[in-house]
Order: sequence, then C-alpha cells, then structure tokens
Amino acid sequence: MKIGFFDGASALTVALVLGAPVHAQDFAAQDSGGLQEIVVTAQRRSESAQDVPIAISAVTGDALQAKGLSDIASISGQAPNVTLKSSGAFGGSSSTLYTYIRGIGQNDFAFNLEPGVGVYIDNVYLARNIGANVDLLDLERVEVLKGPQGTLFGRNTIGGALNIVTADPGNAWKYKGEVTTGRFDRIDVRASLEAPVIPDVLRLGFAFSTKHRDGYQKRIPYAGDTGNNPIWLLATGGASGGPQNTNTDEALLFPITAKDRPGRSGNQNQTAFRVKALFTPDDRLTVRLIGDYLNVDEQATPFSLLQVNQNAYVALYNTCISGNPGFYAPVAAMAGAPAAGVADLCAGPRGNPASPTGAQPSLESQAGQHLPYDGRYVVRKADGSIDPDRSYASGANFNKIDNYGINGQIEYALTGDLTLKSITAYRRLESKFGVDIGGAPFSALNPTFETNENQLSEEVQLVGNVLQDRWKFVLGGYYFHEWGRHDEGVPFTGGLIQVYSPDNRWDTKSYAAFMHNNIEIVPDKIGITLGIRYTHDRKRFTGTQRDENAFGIRLFQLPPALVSPDPADPYLLYPIGENRLSFNNLSYRLGAEYHINQRMMVYASHATGYKGGGWTTRLTAPNFIVDPVTGLPVRQGAPTFGPEKAYTTEVGFKSELFDRRVRLNLALFNTEYNGIQLTFQNGASPVTANGGNGRIRGAEVELNLAPARNWTLDASAGYLDAEYQSVLPGVPLSGDEKFVNTPKWQAQAGTAYTIETANIGSFTPRVDWTYASRTFNDEANTPVLATPGGSYFNASATWRSPDERYEVQAGVTNIADRRVVVSGYTNAEAIYSGVFSRPREWFLTLRVRN
Repeated sequence: MKIGFFDGASALTVALVLGAPVHAQDFAAQDSGGLQEIVVTAQRRSESAQDVPIAISAVTGDALQAKGLSDIASISGQAPNVTLKSSGAFGGSSSTLYTYIRGIGQNDFAFNLEPGVGVYIDNVYLARNIGANVDLLDLERVEVLKGPQGTLFGRNTIGGALNIVTADPGNAWKYKGEVTTGRFDRIDVRASLEAPVIPDVLRLGFAFSTKHRDGYQKRIPYAGDTGNNPIWLLATGGASGGPQNTNTDEALLFPITAKDRPGRSGNQNQTAFRVKALFTPDDRLTVRLIGDYLNVDEQATPFSLLQVNQNAYVALYNTCISGNPGFYAPVAAMAGAPAAGVADLCAGPRGNPASPTGAQPSLESQAGQHLPYDGRYVVRKADGSIDPDRSYASGANFNKIDNYGINGQIEYALTGDLTLKSITAYRRLESKFGVDIGGAPFSALNPTFETNENQLSEEVQLVGNVLQDRWKFVLGGYYFHEWGRHDEGVPFTGGLIQVYSPDNRWDTKSYAAFMHNNIEIVPDKIGITLGIRYTHDRKRFTGTQRDENAFGIRLFQLPPALVSPDPADPYLLYPIGENRLSFNNLSYRLGAEYHINQRMMVYASHATGYKGGGWTTRLTAPNFIVDPVTGLPVRQGAPTFGPEKAYTTEVGFKSELFDRRVRLNLALFNTEYNGIQLTFQNGASPVTANGGNGRIRGAEVELNLAPARNWTLDASAGYLDAEYQSVLPGVPLSGDEKFVNTPKWQAQAGTAYTIETANIGSFTPRVDWTYASRTFNDEANTPVLATPGGSYFNASATWRSPDERYEVQAGVTNIADRRVVVSGYTNAEAIYSGVFSRPREWFLTLRVRN
C-alpha cells in the first residue's frame, strides 16, 4: 500500500535508521557517552520516565532550543501519533492550539466544546484552546502523555495530556539571553534570570519573550474580470451584464477599522513573561507562586481561497445581484425552496432596522453595483497552482489576546512518607480575532469572534509512600469553575446571512475525587497500577444567536409565529432562557508491569477517559421539527450533544540497553471510542453532534541512540488505524471517512554531532526530518482541504564558545519550501478555504549565559 513517496514499512525503517532527537532527552550525552535519565511527573511525582507504565514522549527545553522551536504547536511531529496545530477550521488566531493524540482531539475553538487533550502548565489546566499555543518560555520540559489520563489529570484528557513544566529558579545567580533574526524581518528577544534572594530560602525566577515578524501573505488589489461568470449563469439559464467594483464590506455586525485590515496576514507580534517565586523555609515546606502574562496583537491566520461552487447562498447572491427575476425559480429549485423565498431575499430589504447595521437596500435594487462571487478570486501562480502568499481578501485581519494567570502551590511534608499539596489557580482570557475566509475584495465570509473567559481551580493531593515504598499513592480532590461570555459576528455574501451573537454566556463547574496507586507485588520485579476518579460536571448556557437577515425563515417562507423562539422577533435563532446540563463519570486505570531486569520493563494497562457534552450554539434557522400528524412546525429547545468516552487497552515495552547507549520504547494499543463529538456543516453553520462510535488501533516506537560521546541519533514512528464502527442517523457521514487530523503514518528522524576544538569552541550541525501520510482536515474528508502525505526537512548549525557562555545558531526550516494545505474549511460546500504551511525561512540566533 502506497502512502506517498514510499510505503509504510519504509517509513518505519528510515525513522529507525536515520534517527532524530524527539523522545524525551537532553541531547547532550553523559560523561560515559550514554543517554541521560529522563525525569517526569506523569504520575504526580518525580520519577524516571522509563519506570512509568504509560506511553510518554517528553521534549526538554534544551532539545527544543536545539531544533529552533519556540511554541507548543511547533513540536507537532516530534512524538509519534501526535498532531498539534495553530490553525483550525475557521479560526483566525495563531495562538489557538488544536491538539490530537492517537486520533482524539478537538478541531474547533468554540466555547461550548471541550478539548480532547488536556493542556497543563505547571499543574494548572487550560480550559480553552484559544491562547493555549503558549510560548515555551523558561521551559524545563513538555511531557506528552498518550491515551486516557482520566484518573490523575481528569476530564477532557480522553486522548491524552500535554504536561508543560517550567524551570524552578536555582540557588545561584544565573541569566540567559538570546536574540533571533530571520526572514520576514524577524526579531525575537528572550531572557531569563534566576535570583537567590535568600539562598536556600527564597529564590526568584524571571522570564521574558517578544516575537516579531512580518506576515508572509500579501493582500493585493483585484484587477481582473468584473463581469458575471457564464459558468454559474448557464446553471441558472440566463445571462446579464457586468457590474462595477463599487461594493464594499456589508453587514459587519462588529465593525472593524482600517487598522484591523492590514495589507499582510500571518505576522507575529507577541510578548510574554513569567515570574516564579520559590520559598523553602525548611525541609518540610515548599511554596511556589507563579504569575504569567501573554499579549498578542497581530494579523489573522492567512487563509487562501481554494474553490467556489455555485450552490447554496453563493448562487443565491449571484442571482440577486444579476437583477433578473427570471433566475429566481431555477435557483429556488436548486435550494429546495419556494421561488417566493428567493424573491423575498433578493427583492426585499436586507437586515434588521434594530440591529447594529440597520436595514440595507435590496440586492436586486443594487443590480450592477456588486461583484459576483466565484472562482475568479482564487489567486494562482503562473503554473496554475494556488499561490498561498497572495490573496484578494479585504476584510477582517486581526488577532488580539490577553491571557494571564496566577498559580499558588504549597507542599508540606507531614512525615517522611506523606506530603500534602495544594494547587490554587486563577486564569483570565480576553480574545478577539477576525479573519477573511472568503478571499474576495468584498465581504464573502468574514467572521469575527470575541471571548472573555475566567477559570478558578483548586486541587488538593495527599502523596504517600508506605510499606517501605512498595505502595505509592496519590489521593486527591479537585474543583474547577469556568465562566465567561462569547460574541460572534459572521456576515456572508452581500449580507444575505448576518449571524450576530452579542452576549452568549456560559458557566461550568466540575468536582472530582481521585486515587492513583502503584503497588509493588514483588519488589523491583512485579507491580500493579490501580486508579479511579469520579467527576461531576454542571453546565449552564444562555445563547443569543441571531440572523439579522432572517435568512432561513425568509428562504423557506417559514411562519415566525410557529418557529421563532420569540414570535415577536423573527431574527432570533437560539431558544430563549438558560440551559442546564449535568454529567457524572467514573474513570479508572488498571495496569501491571514486569521488570525483566533493571533496564527492561513490559507493561499492560486498561484506561478510560471522558469528555463532557454540551450544546450546539450555531444555528442556520430556528430549531424546530415538523409534527407528523398536523404537518405544522413545532419549536424545540437548545440542541444538545452527549459526552464521549474512550476505553484504551495498551501493552508496552521500555528499555535502556548497552550501558544506556540505546533507549527503545514500544507501545501497541486499541481504543474503543464512543459517542464521538463531530463538528460538521448544517446549512451555513458548523454544528456539533455525537456522530457515532469508532475504534482506533495503533503502534508507536521511539528509539534514542548515543553511539559516541558527541553523537546522537534518535527516531520515532507511529501507525494509526482509526475507523468508524457506526454512524448515527442524521449525521452527514457514510462511515467510511478517516478521522480528522489523524494520519495513518507519522515518522521523524534526525541526527546531531558535536565537533570539539581546543581553542575556538564546538560546532554542532544537525538535520531533522518529519513525515506524515495524507491527513484530512475536516470530518467529511473533503479532498481539496486535505494535507497530502510528505516530508519536511530542517537543518541548523550551532557554535558554542569554549567556556559555553556564548552560542550562535543558524538554521533553515522547511528547506524544500513545501507548501501544502494544513487546515481548511468549507461552508455549505460553497466556499473552500485553506491555510498553507509556512514557507522556507532562515534564522540566526545569538545566545549568552553566565
């Protein structure tokens, strides 16, 4: 079976032979020339990763620095069966993190959805994926925990968890600083300071980062044909004259200024800092106080128009601006709507007089004043391929985030074997971003979103070692409260649809109790794992979504008195009032491990995970059903979806061989994935529903080699076979589709070798390679939105001074300049738009430390 330029077996072979540092290690070798031990906190205690009976990939801060990586999304591909993205289906914020582990994740940033992979920073859960693509500032390591982590990390870790650990300040004065320049006028500055104010008692750490680079996609003026396109006119049976380019953005329910429409997209303008205080007055008490802040003020993610089909609201818009009522009946037949509905939308006024934009003249009355919408706005190169670096877009183009929090941790040793821990945290997210997905010189699809979110959490743990360290346990309780509001404004072509959600409100509380046990049955030989967690979630939501042009009601000539949530307000879509849901879940983990010897272990486990349900918050028309007896529409409440659950059985092997010069880890797993929450198009709206059940089978291998003192070769490869076992009625899938963001094969490899000299320091060249087979970026597996299988190559060279105080690193990312769609979106199968991989970029970094 072919999967690109070589078959799957070849991918695995190349990964294991070439090697590239990806698994958890500090790429420097020990004095003996062996691999360094990896210490993780995957089980809420510090221990060697090789002793933890869980599939873990960890990447240290030094390893990421060596690769030139600086945010969470950039480590995608560095661990098998892990996909991380900073661009989603229709989000315009590059600070949003879309995370998938072993085929489970979340492909939407909507506030009503929970992530499928939990992201934790210094033991604090980030509830929203907006703002979760954090800068790797003052990083110690990133632990990628695979499979359900429900017992220790709780709800929404159904696919796994990212455990991000920042460095504690040391007991000596230290500083580090670096400046990076590169393509697109890149200027990054990073610095950190460790200050032992009172040695052994009070230590402070400060870390700071700014990132700046220009956008790589240019917005260019449209100077092409402005006449109506015969292709769509033939479909409707007529022809008309060519309008002039006099129309501009319409129905922008959240008005934007010229500042929010810069001439480029895809830049970077971020500032982050972290302050950490470590207080240890005696051997029993440890107190950490951590504060962090991220500010983002940059352009939106650069979407490129891929294709426009003449159906749905696009055909209706083109019909309306033709000014020819003879087209109304054929277009109505295409839409399955009465001709009177098309006439109403074309000839009647647009908008709601009471809305922020008021009423606008009819499109029919403005015939000849609007550009048609079709494939002419797809920007192409001379060879006919799509040009990802140019766009005719003219609408919203901004991404603004303020994300900050405070985290207080107290550890008190009750005895030598019992420690009580408390983790208290508050976080605040303020986000506003807008993106032009339509790619036209007028408003074709131009959404703007605003989210203001608060979260408060408290976790208490009792960590113990009893029976001469043969029984290690964590007993704890957890409280989580999230509340906030979300606004949306989504205008479509010509203002035919004017989605307006001015003040959605949500409030979620979660309570949990858990216990996790590691028990040695035979000392240093046989052990078992027993974990359990009970979770209770309570959710509240008040929706406000409106369509200020009442598109659905007018097109299908629905009676507002029967279908509208408020009969006096035909523009309201969402049911009135506060909605409430509650969920209960019991997750568990059962496992056993056998230590063949001190350096080899086999393990088996069965773990479950859970992700809460919620409400669909985006509607095209009021929510109603038709009574089969009377034939009349009947109003319905807010549409809901239930939780999803995963049951994973895993067997694994961990080893360190040949005097710790070889580290080889393997894992095989099977996941039964039930109640899968899918986001798919229902008319012009992306909605969420339980799509059915699935099964995921896979394998992972990670290899680290230290053949010589200054040489490292490492590799990883992953295989996933994810398929739907059943699809529920009403879900627009056949069941043969592949899972979203789930390539069948992933591999990465690379090598680094340090050349030491007596007087001028050391030189370390390195090469990195990553590969993924074809990946579908939407649940429907739309071909034009898919990422083809292929490889990326990065390379760098680092010079380090003899005293190791100074370092210069030069590198190139995406050496082959591979430009492919990495995420995409289609609306009603009319507009297809995608985000391309970044172009080839060079960078040069100067570092200094004491």
